[in-house]
Amino acid sequence: MTNSIQKRRLFRKTIPLLTIFGLTALISLYSIMPISRLASLDVSGGDKQTKIAVIKASGLNYYESLFSIWPDKSKIEKRISDKVGNVKSVKLSIRRFNHVNLAITEYRTIGYVERDNLYYKLSSSGMTVNYGVKDFDGSYPVFYGFNNNRRLLKDMALQVDSVDRKVRGCISEIHFEPSKVNPERVHVYMNDGNEVIAQISTFSRKISYYPQYTGKMKFKGIIDLEVGAYAYPKN
Repeated sequence: MTNSIQKRRLFRKTIPLLTIFGLTALISLYSIMPISRLASLDVSGGDKQTKIAVIKASGLNYYESLFSIWPDKSKIEKRISDKVGNVKSVKLSIRRFNHVNLAITEYRTIGYVERDNLYYKLSSSGMTVNYGVKDFDGSYPVFYGFNNNRRLLKDMALQVDSVDRKVRGCISEIHFEPSKVNPERVHVYMNDGNEVIAQISTFSRKISYYPQYTGKMKFKGIIDLEVGAYAYPKN
């Protein structure tokens, strides 16, 4: 009877050890199998430009161990949000054992910023994508000359974002052309052939009357909105 009790006690003591050794063996075996390595990485949401920027910002590499990815899930998500300006949120998930998906939501696109003949997507948050392209969606305005002034670029982006959609669709190009008198001066080219001279801080409020201004014009010209509002023909 005593031997039977001792055997049961010994068996109970060995169960946890056997469990630990078994799990350790399984984890060790899993870690050397291909299934424990990153097989593919895809991005849900965004266009090609954004997807490339997100993948680069993630820092993830093919065949990287999933043991180094999952514990850093929150860090990877934050790194992408910090580095890719037009990404509003990102969620990392692992599917089919070793396939990583990055599901993103974006801020609204309001235009493209030109730098050295490349075009960088500009979001309604005033941030740009770090990856530039040569071809872009021509339905959005292009911002020129803001390379050395990110603060005013952000201010201009917020102004354009608050413009009525119909009027916003009339804008083709926005050139930052500061003067000694007006350090916020912008020269705007419209799709209908007219031009607008304006100030960044009052742009949204004044450009909203653009349809009324052009409705009274009998010529293609320049509308000056810096102080007041008046139009004159192009030279």
